[in-house]
Amino acid sequence: MEPARKVRPSGRLTRWTGLTTGRHKGRFYRNSLILILLIASIPGLITGIVMYQLVVGRMENEFNQMHQSQIENRARNVDDQLAYLEMTLSHWAFEPRFGNALRTLDFVYYFNETQEIVTTLYVLQGSHPLIQSAQLYLQEPKPILFNRDYNELKDVPKIQAYDRYLTMGNHVYWTDWLASQSSDKSLPAQNSLLHTDPGNALVLVHKIPGESIHPFGALIITLDNEKVASLLKTLTPYDEGLTFLMDPEGNTLVSGNPVAGKADLAFEQQLKEEVALHPDSHSFLFKYEDETYSVSYGSLSRIDSDWTYVSAAPLTSVTSPVKLVSKIIVIASTGSLMLGLVLSWFASRRIYSPVARMLHLLMPGRNDATTDTRLDEFQLLEQQWNELTSQSLTARRQLQEQLPHLRDSFVLQLVQGHLYAYNEQDLRQRMRNLGFEVEGRQFLLLQMYFTGYAQLQGRFGSQDTGLVTFAAVNIIEEVAKNYFSQISVMNFHDLSSAMLVIAPEDEPVKSQALLWGQELVEVMGQTLKMNVTVMISRPAASPQELPGIFVEMEQAVAYRSVEDGSQILDLEDEQCFRRTEEASYPLGLEREILQAIRLGKKDEAERVLEQFMTEVIRAGSSEFQVQQMMLQLLGSIQHMMLQTGVTPYKLFGGCNMYERLSTIREPAQMMKWMIGEVLLPYVHEIEMRSHEPLKQVVERTMLLIDENYRNELSLESCADAEQMTPYALSKAFKQVSGMNFIDYLTRVRMDAAKQLLRETTMKINDIAGAVGYQHSYFNRIFKKQEGLTPSQYRDQWQGK
Repeated sequence: MEPARKVRPSGRLTRWTGLTTGRHKGRFYRNSLILILLIASIPGLITGIVMYQLVVGRMENEFNQMHQSQIENRARNVDDQLAYLEMTLSHWAFEPRFGNALRTLDFVYYFNETQEIVTTLYVLQGSHPLIQSAQLYLQEPKPILFNRDYNELKDVPKIQAYDRYLTMGNHVYWTDWLASQSSDKSLPAQNSLLHTDPGNALVLVHKIPGESIHPFGALIITLDNEKVASLLKTLTPYDEGLTFLMDPEGNTLVSGNPVAGKADLAFEQQLKEEVALHPDSHSFLFKYEDETYSVSYGSLSRIDSDWTYVSAAPLTSVTSPVKLVSKIIVIASTGSLMLGLVLSWFASRRIYSPVARMLHLLMPGRNDATTDTRLDEFQLLEQQWNELTSQSLTARRQLQEQLPHLRDSFVLQLVQGHLYAYNEQDLRQRMRNLGFEVEGRQFLLLQMYFTGYAQLQGRFGSQDTGLVTFAAVNIIEEVAKNYFSQISVMNFHDLSSAMLVIAPEDEPVKSQALLWGQELVEVMGQTLKMNVTVMISRPAASPQELPGIFVEMEQAVAYRSVEDGSQILDLEDEQCFRRTEEASYPLGLEREILQAIRLGKKDEAERVLEQFMTEVIRAGSSEFQVQQMMLQLLGSIQHMMLQTGVTPYKLFGGCNMYERLSTIREPAQMMKWMIGEVLLPYVHEIEMRSHEPLKQVVERTMLLIDENYRNELSLESCADAEQMTPYALSKAFKQVSGMNFIDYLTRVRMDAAKQLLRETTMKINDIAGAVGYQHSYFNRIFKKQEGLTPSQYRDQWQGK
């Protein structure tokens, strides 16, 4: 027999197993921790190794493709910049001010025109950031150069240099030859446009007039070489690398690094050779001096020729940081794994204690007999946590579903005075717990009474008052949402309801309630075809005042007018409650009602009762007065019943008729109740008493049938026994029992035959004789009554 497990009384960890189990748990958690550390470290190792391998291989190709895409986008930007310059210069060359009129214009005499040309050149120079200078050279009528001012050229070499712009190239062309720097040099070949080193600036020339085939001048735009080099340098994503622009002959026009050394020139020459070796590929990898470069090149179509841009970027600019990060990840992951192995033993001892303590808190009654041994502590914690979470969610959902009912029940108890034992602070706290905002709020109580229910009998039955009240309460809530932020509607299920409104203290809640009442009257009339009486109380600053206000409203409603139509009553306005002292009780109509009831004239009694009700409400009586008169009429009717020998207590089943009448507020409902619950039972009782001798005759005949159904019985023999004619007995039997004489006799005999078939083994012939039938007739009448033969009935009963 195992020794009993002991529980230490101290607050330390409770042990459920012995030393061996404790060691097993320690190893389990230590191994679990090592496994966790391995799982945490292995992804780092794998990530570092994979990153390192991808850097050397696939990443270079990806970067080359990305570099090609970037270069193409930036090359389009460079091409757009140069195209914009060409378009801008052509626009100005076709301006009328640069037309044939300049050939004969006296620029000294027409000073304004000369100033306009200088100003235009200033505007042209500032129209683009790449333009360094804009010049206008005119060969006729004499050599003139417009730069920053008007200059007449006298130096023959300089004139020859500028005249060369008119003989070079097409009508619009690019060159890197500067006339201002070549005045003292020998003129180069006439057909050479691009011939100088990369340090020279690019020049865009447009001969004028723009539409003439015999130009006499030229617009000359000189680009800023440093800005062009900076623009070209954008083709290299990083600071390292090389970018240059060359002509179709392979001469370098502009370099991204204008101050290039011999090493850069050698690298540039090598790139040109590699580009020539890859005519069909616009991107390739090029290894130069132990460095891999991503090379991209493309064409820029200019007006007079096609230029080629070349961009080379070293891959180490991208791969070096990634290589370093991958090495750091591998080293860090390895170090964390080693550190985890060192600390795992110590951590396993530390981690088990809070886990077991938490398990003990979540499962205080845990023992080995009831615990699944296949689950470890963490799985048990997860299982218990899921159960608690599910229970919590279920409880929260149920609370949310029941919260509206709790709020309405609390408000109902509050206004009816059942919470009188609570003080102001307790009431406010309970309301806050139920979701009400009560700080700085005022309270307004409204009561609604629905009338005109008698007009709805075609749509609703007499027992559907609760359903109609429910529909009305829903309408009240929908309409109130447009006026009030906090409401609670109480359903009294008797064609009346109440609503509590909670609003800020500075809000005109009573005027809003009047507007709400008017809309409610319209909606109720359109939807339910009923009238509604709305009573508005005075605003209250404390919830403790609500029960007293509710009592006042219950008392005041009895003094409202019973006129047809809807009403909105203010409890503080006495004019809303008319007390008609002149209304008198119609005593003469009461005597007529009593006389008609005493004689059993139901229709006459209903007609006079309708006149009685019309007379009562004719003078605008209040509800209280109508109820008092109807109660007096009910007392007179019950007194007349006692005089005729009918006891009201027995007739009405012990009900307090005065109490039931006092709960009805609508005159039409009062009259309907008086007819259905008072007059008709009395008339029926009088009629039954008038047929009492016939009832006794029928009861004796039925008893005779029950005792002698085995013998031969007939209507005539039973009529002779009662000394009556067969016709009179048959009529009385039908009137009292609701069925014919022969039908009753057949039913009694069939019941007896079925009992014999179920409980005995008698033959069918014997059973037929025992119930007063011949065998052949018995089978026929039994099948007609029951739908199957006596034998089939017995077999069916016995389960065959």
